[in-house]
Amino acid sequence: MKYYRTILLLFVFITQIAPAQSEQDRIEAEIFNIQRNIVAKLTGHEPIKGRKKLSSRFSSSERKVSADFLYNSLKESGLKPERHTYNVKNKKGEIFNGVNIYAEIPSTNGGDEYVVIAAHYDTVEDSPGAVHNATGVAIAYYVAQKIAKLENRNKNFMVVFFDHWKSNMVGTRMFTKKLKEDGYKIHSMHRADYMGWDNDEDRAIELLASNISLESLYRIESPVPVYKRTVATPESRFFANFGYETVTLTAELKNADNSPFVRQSEDKYTTVNFKYLASTTDIVYKVMKSLANQ
Repeated sequence: MKYYRTILLLFVFITQIAPAQSEQDRIEAEIFNIQRNIVAKLTGHEPIKGRKKLSSRFSSSERKVSADFLYNSLKESGLKPERHTYNVKNKKGEIFNGVNIYAEIPSTNGGDEYVVIAAHYDTVEDSPGAVHNATGVAIAYYVAQKIAKLENRNKNFMVVFFDHWKSNMVGTRMFTKKLKEDGYKIHSMHRADYMGWDNDEDRAIELLASNISLESLYRIESPVPVYKRTVATPESRFFANFGYETVTLTAELKNADNSPFVRQSEDKYTTVNFKYLASTTDIVYKVMKSLANQ
């Protein structure tokens, strides 16, 4: 009798957790299907609407194709994308022509604060740039189109894809300057980079947050280990100079669980762990949803 009671209890336990597991699998499968397309197109694994496949997003011509693809992808998802173009010269006399792609998602109650979700879309020369940083773009894209479907948003949101990261973050600098000059009230800026490699399969993430409140929010929403990054990134320092709160999300850089192919020709679509990417994306979405409700 004791044996059969044990079997019955085990059966009840399994039937209770199975729906939760299958629901998480469903969520991750949905994320995978959307992000696979974004990463495949940006890395040249698949052509963009019959065009020649991208080799990298470094040259002006391939960055333009990438920008157009991201613009159209946002538009097809129901958002209203815009192009922020710039033409600037640095102290060495070098001229940079580029375009940042962005879309605003208005609050539903007239709130004036903006939460920015961002990633750079260009690469170093001769690199397909999968983990660095097509996956970051895929996170921002998926989260933005999900946030846009929420019935209630107490904050505005904005998704931004930065150009010219490789060139001293020119695109990031120009867009942040635009935010300041146009008087946007920024709640926080969230960006992902170096995401998509999980050799130890623990799905852990590394986080650099400018305040404990933002850090705590990610920890609350994360079912996986969250490691605190102690070294500031150039982007986080730059955002801080404008007085903006910021979050940088990466793989486990401090634990050396990051792609060995970053900035190389082997940083390809086929090296991306899409289950890990989906897991991280779901965390970011839950954080954004929480912010939308605050």
